[in-house]
Amino acid sequence: AAAAEARGRPAPVAMDTDRATASTDGTSLLYAVIRLIFQACGFIFYATIECHGLEDFPAQGQSTLLCFNHGNGLADPLCLIKATPRMVRFCAKDTLWSVPIMKYFIRNSGAVPIYRQREHGNQAKDMNLDVFRTVIRALRDGGCLGFAPEGVSRFLPYMEQPFKTGVARIALDAVRQAAEAGDASFCVRVVTCGLTFTHREKFRSDVCMRYSRPIIVDAVFLRRYQNEREAARVLTQQISDSLEASTINAPDWETIRLGITAARLHQAPSTDLSLGQYLTVLRGWVEVLKMAGGKEVSESDAVNSAKLRSHLSVYQDLLDASGIKDDRVRRAAAVGQALPWYWCVWGMLQRAVLAGVLFGVAAPGLLAWMPVWVYVKRRERLLMSRGPRWNDSVAETKMMLCGLVCIAFVLCCVAYALLSCSALPLLFIAYLYATMRFYEEAVADARSCRSLCKLLFLRPSTMRAIAATRAGATAALSQAIPLLPPGVVSELGLDKAEALPRSSWSRTLEFYFPWWLSRLLVLFHRRRKKDWNEVLRLTDHNTMDYVR
Repeated sequence: AAAAEARGRPAPVAMDTDRATASTDGTSLLYAVIRLIFQACGFIFYATIECHGLEDFPAQGQSTLLCFNHGNGLADPLCLIKATPRMVRFCAKDTLWSVPIMKYFIRNSGAVPIYRQREHGNQAKDMNLDVFRTVIRALRDGGCLGFAPEGVSRFLPYMEQPFKTGVARIALDAVRQAAEAGDASFCVRVVTCGLTFTHREKFRSDVCMRYSRPIIVDAVFLRRYQNEREAARVLTQQISDSLEASTINAPDWETIRLGITAARLHQAPSTDLSLGQYLTVLRGWVEVLKMAGGKEVSESDAVNSAKLRSHLSVYQDLLDASGIKDDRVRRAAAVGQALPWYWCVWGMLQRAVLAGVLFGVAAPGLLAWMPVWVYVKRRERLLMSRGPRWNDSVAETKMMLCGLVCIAFVLCCVAYALLSCSALPLLFIAYLYATMRFYEEAVADARSCRSLCKLLFLRPSTMRAIAATRAGATAALSQAIPLLPPGVVSELGLDKAEALPRSSWSRTLEFYFPWWLSRLLVLFHRRRKKDWNEVLRLTDHNTMDYVR
């Protein structure tokens, strides 16, 4: 560090070289503790975390590069550390080593600092030379390293393209150095993980993670190309294609909004669809809607896409103006009316009473949570006051603050229970978790009551007009179904149990416990959502964009 300062450049961040160059990637005690903390944070913040493809993840000791899309700040590596079965050492911008609280987790997770030109100017290249040597050495020793090819996190409806080739060059350099050292059998396995958040910054939202099968980079891969630059370009494109196939990418948020409408028309999102199935359908319709302005599609496909886009836009605007959802209009189109007025009134009374009871039971717990929620909201407003580019920091702030407070509270309760030989503090922990679940159910009942109220005062002529608009949108949707990417229709044909990942804990519960007990345990963990687009709001948000 002193030598660096003498040469007129900032001292590099202190890095645990022993940890970064360990001969194996076995999970250290500190990393295990960090993973446990992140698992607790993810369990509290996200209602559903669905992981696909873990069965194909390279075994410990196999050199691995884990590449992921980066649109949710530090929540992305948090989810990856929580789910990935191996210790992952992330490469991250060096400025994170000075972030309060978070810096302690970063320093002890084996992360490696990357120096960006934005902060360090022309000195960044020289400062990164030692870093890349350390990274390649760790890779050759069988480690697992995590990279975001986009470079930085951005709250956007698409991945920032083109990807940087640094990840590919690291893999190719490691293979070349191994070959020069006489190890011709050495290879690097490049795995991508597509992260899709239904509402990335919202409490009790959902996330789906899709790990790809490894791309093998070895001496044979290198010999296929004239030089390493061409090989790096091809490998970067393969990484890009793999992430594109497992994430939702649209030119704007409006396209995703209309894609959600199309997914609802095509197959009503409910608990009959797993989260992965729903997002596959949504991604398929987003790809179809993108054809309207595409240059590499036929004229007829572009026309059908533009027609579908127009119908969906008009239909969703009517739903938003009326304050109702597609399932109400679906019934009206099928039987001639949405619900008789007396059913609406009876349903409103039921849901109002149930919401009141649930809010009442949860009230003491909500008061206990109130100081944390107020502080988190203040932090959120502070972040948003800095501009839209700070959207991606909202989730990480909420998750870490709430998670750390909860962990501290649980540890204090357990310690007090042991010292006082009383089970009361443990019951209080269970009650606070139940408070969160009661609150979810109460908000859902209040939202349903509000929707029924809107439906009650909706004129029959207005409902007929909306139903007619829906019929036009459905007809345009039927014409566009052949344009869906391969696999979307077959994914819908799967039973929900078949579509769930093999590692799903609900499958494990159903294997070891009677079905009725496993269902109760699942319901205690998370709400059985009628729509994967639900958030803790009284109104329907047909979007994945940031919602204040």
